[in-house]
Amino acid sequence: MATASTSIEHLPTELILHIFQFIPIKDYLAVSLVCRNFYHATQSDWIWQQHCKNQYNIREIESWQDIHTFKEFYQKILYRYGPLLGLWYRVVDPYGGLVCIKIDNGAIICNEYVLRRNERLLENSGEFNILHRCLFKIIPCYDDNRISTKILSFSFLGHECMGNIIISKRDEEQLVLEFQLKCLDRDDVALSIIAINSFSNSDTYKQWFLEENPYYDDEDIVTRTLLEKKLYANLFTWQLTSYKRLVSLSQRSIGENFPLRCGIYSGSYGAHGVETLHVYIDKNELIGQKLSGDPNVPAGKVSIKAFLDKPVTSESMDRPYVLKDGGKIFPFSLPEDYTHRSHGIPSHYYGEFEGEGQIAYHGYKDAKFIPGRLVVFDKDTFGFLWMERLKSFILFRALSDQDLFLGQAGISWKN
Repeated sequence: MATASTSIEHLPTELILHIFQFIPIKDYLAVSLVCRNFYHATQSDWIWQQHCKNQYNIREIESWQDIHTFKEFYQKILYRYGPLLGLWYRVVDPYGGLVCIKIDNGAIICNEYVLRRNERLLENSGEFNILHRCLFKIIPCYDDNRISTKILSFSFLGHECMGNIIISKRDEEQLVLEFQLKCLDRDDVALSIIAINSFSNSDTYKQWFLEENPYYDDEDIVTRTLLEKKLYANLFTWQLTSYKRLVSLSQRSIGENFPLRCGIYSGSYGAHGVETLHVYIDKNELIGQKLSGDPNVPAGKVSIKAFLDKPVTSESMDRPYVLKDGGKIFPFSLPEDYTHRSHGIPSHYYGEFEGEGQIAYHGYKDAKFIPGRLVVFDKDTFGFLWMERLKSFILFRALSDQDLFLGQAGISWKN
């Protein structure tokens, strides 16, 4: 039985604080009722600072008006909005989109990753130009100890309204998996019509097009039509849009001899532009699911899959290049009758697997998978060949942690 000299409540304050930083905040009320020392420990701002740092990587609060302590910041901001921070898939049929929600300069900001072809950059490094476009800001408002939510939607329009965050799905650990925004000032349709009218008659109309495609030309009717459909789909449905959390980013590779890792990849889909895939492994299959899509194969659908138990052998494997670590790579050349829009295609590859790629007519009609092959170039690069009817090739490159804001305040994956 513990004596007064050995009981935890008589430990030095510094040691109690160190222990309490590992106690879930939801248990602080019960802990604070044990004794006076425990109560004072749960009120220590150092404890709350540790929770802000450990849970959300928040290290400073100077940019927040009317917030003076980490305890106040956690209780007013992180408790309410913290569950929204992270990477999300934007459900806008058929385009989708990859977005991140982070804390920045006194607001909660939702940025969309807009990936664009940049021919000059592609020729030099084989990478894409990534634009981070603000979709909305959540600005907390304080009034008589009450917190309301101001939503600045589509920052290029300047629309501002009071709103609600509607959480529609949680997991067993109460992590938010899906949410929507709701404007309390006007109805959905009226707001969307106002947004479209003001946007269509503004200078930002063409700016939006150029953000989507730096090489946009007013006289390119096909590209203009595709971009207009995407724009109007976004404006009409912004309040109907669900945001689904990307809950895991596995660093798993597809095998000891094949370094390709799972993650988020981008590739050029012809006239539809650059699209993103969430690449993961399910049993013996590598799956590439669209996070951004197009009217043919929408976001949310599987674009490619490879059968990891069906490696392909070819004549080039008779001429391997042995690496310093003992691994082998083989010469790669794209067949002459295959089309592509990729620059910097690697000259050697690690391995190749049988697979399938999904194709469809406009409106996702007559969708089907046709034979294809996955070519592994390195841990962050692979190619996919659509065989038979299409005879096309897409080079996919992984988005880096820096591209995705991983490691910044509030942005992480649940592993």
